[in-house]
Amino acid sequence: MIYRVLTRKTPYKPKSRSGRPRVTDIRSDRQIQRMASSQKMSVREITGASRLQISNNTVHSRIIESGYMIHAKMARRLPLSKLHISKRLQWARIHMSYGDKWMAILFSDERKWNLDGPDGNIKYWHDLRKEPGSFFSR
Repeated sequence: MIYRVLTRKTPYKPKSRSGRPRVTDIRSDRQIQRMASSQKMSVREITGASRLQISNNTVHSRIIESGYMIHAKMARRLPLSKLHISKRLQWARIHMSYGDKWMAILFSDERKWNLDGPDGNIKYWHDLRKEPGSFFSR
């Protein structure tokens, strides 16, 4: 069996790919991924900006195929700096020995609820190779 394969007169050629051909090539796939990563564009915006006749589902699947892009919720606060972390630790160490004094302290978790406008759930295509994005509003 192996001898017949090795002494075959016509060279072995793999079968051509079956099924529907891809609408986008490698260059346009990279362009779609770059738009989502660097310009923070949505799937619809990328579809409109591309010169190809492609659907939103195609753009979405090309972004997911990259392997390093996820659709994530943007953080509502800035990440803590080294100074803030050290100050919090210092405060915690000072107040560790309060004991029964904590019974006289009231922490308020009051929050303003916005029922009329958007809830601030901003989602974006996060590139896992970059720092996560955040927005801050008071």
